[in-house]
Amino acid sequence: MLIDDILTDRGDSFYHISNADGKVWLMPEKNMRVAMNLYQPSGIKGKLLKAFFPLVHPVGFVQEVVNVEKKKCALRSELYDLLCKLFCNSDLEFSIFCGTPCVHRKITIQLSVGKKILGYCKVSDSEEIASLFIRESKVLEQLKNQGIKGIPQCLYCGKIDENIYIFVQDTVKTQKSQVLHKWGAIHDNFLKEMEARTKRIVDFEKSDYYRTLLDLQNHTEWLPRTIDKLLIEKTLNTVFEKYGRKQIVFCAYHADFTPWNMFVEKNELFVFDWEYARMLYPPMLDKYHYFTQTAIFEKHWDAKEIIKHISSLEAQWVDKESYILYLLDIISRFTIREKGNIDENMEKSFIIWFEILEYLQK
Repeated sequence: MLIDDILTDRGDSFYHISNADGKVWLMPEKNMRVAMNLYQPSGIKGKLLKAFFPLVHPVGFVQEVVNVEKKKCALRSELYDLLCKLFCNSDLEFSIFCGTPCVHRKITIQLSVGKKILGYCKVSDSEEIASLFIRESKVLEQLKNQGIKGIPQCLYCGKIDENIYIFVQDTVKTQKSQVLHKWGAIHDNFLKEMEARTKRIVDFEKSDYYRTLLDLQNHTEWLPRTIDKLLIEKTLNTVFEKYGRKQIVFCAYHADFTPWNMFVEKNELFVFDWEYARMLYPPMLDKYHYFTQTAIFEKHWDAKEIIKHISSLEAQWVDKESYILYLLDIISRFTIREKGNIDENMEKSFIIWFEILEYLQK
């Protein structure tokens, strides 16, 4: 396993924390409050664990009640030494998130010293994910050159041995940073600023968005069997007919603009994890991603509840055409990523996306 390639079973004491979704974290006994900034639960049990476990973890029976295991571990020297060099500190502390179970699974390491968070290191043994790391480093450099604030700086992107790839970034995150789970002006302002600084008028066929739709059109056989492929094809053709051979305004797109990929520090929104980002997409699609993903994963709404909301006065901001463009994007990206190997949980998301898409075209 990848985790065994970067850790030894000697070193400081850590707690092995897992949840029902198969996600695993390794949290150090030392300075646990800082380390737990890497732990971003959405459920009430996880939030209680984050709030209180750093206070009560020394009590033995508490560890049994919350189902955590204690173990020793340390980063292997070749990785640790490189990180120490990048952050100009020889006494780094760390916590680890072992990744969301999926084909693009990767390990995330939070680096800190005392009460100060320094940055993050993403680790993978997949060449496909390594290409995402390279893309992210290029996107961040491009956004920086275009004057975008509130984004990390890539400190390193490359290999540490023949099969392990890493992406290292800095951060301004502190223990006082806030994670907002409700859309506000700060989100709108970030996206509008990004649109203003990155917008370009290009031929539709030369855009990243066009290529995403083309991928879906060429691989509808990878869609779940529960999805009406004919409606997907009809919707794609409608978009191609409307925008084809025309010059369109496009801009940068984060592609996973959600509460778990951002925080607020000193009244500024800081957005990270740009590995799926594209530079030529329709404006403001990130807002639809934020709304849809938080509805599914935080509010646990089904398609009927989402449709009820977007039909209400609360959702006057929703533009049906933009929402359709977003839904085609997310359906395409996950179809291509999974290559037909869609599990039950993923299929539930596909069904929700499709039912919303179907409703928007009535």
